[in-house]
Amino acid sequence: MTIRRRSFTPHGPSWLILCVLLTAGLQPAELLAQRNSRDDWQRVPDVIAALAVSEGSRVADVGAGDGYFTEHLSLEVGPTGRVFAVDVSDRALRNLRRLVENDGLVNVEVVRGEYDDPKLPTEVLDAVLVVNAYHEMTEHEAMLAGMLRALKPGGRLVMLDHVPSDPSETRDEQISDHDIGIDVVEPELRAAGFQILERHERFVERGRGNQWMLVARR
Repeated sequence: MTIRRRSFTPHGPSWLILCVLLTAGLQPAELLAQRNSRDDWQRVPDVIAALAVSEGSRVADVGAGDGYFTEHLSLEVGPTGRVFAVDVSDRALRNLRRLVENDGLVNVEVVRGEYDDPKLPTEVLDAVLVVNAYHEMTEHEAMLAGMLRALKPGGRLVMLDHVPSDPSETRDEQISDHDIGIDVVEPELRAAGFQILERHERFVERGRGNQWMLVARR
């Protein structure tokens, strides 16, 4: 699968660059390099394949952050599909709304989630994606219940997160380092009612930035 780049208007990508520049103090060239570099290592086509979404699908990006995956999902599901970009951070929500407006992502709905509820409609989603956000969910059991509730029967949950430097640490110790191990998360997904389909302990390998991936279904 080839990653296709969206270009709704000439102002969308430049707006995002300037927004992050103002908040992070980086130069535009550095920001472009970071985003292009992420395309090189993030394995977006494999993530999309794991979600099993296509034209017309409805999918949620929970913990959407700066909208990196939201943009890719918007293109994948097309004008007849729907992407729910969920976050709890005011800053992330502002950035997402401006990204949607400036890039013309008419099939994206920005959703203000709660710490214990992703605020998603019931049994309408084909898939849910959570990238580098599960370790931040303080009410993870309630969040998993909300995501399960939002999925259609057979709908998929794809989760990626950072591989901890010491997998033997407790859950609390891992999340204090903004990591969480696949061996911690897998039983939590099962307990929430998900069926595990795939387990990739080293989905992305890039030094300290290693990521695992779990693919599950309702």
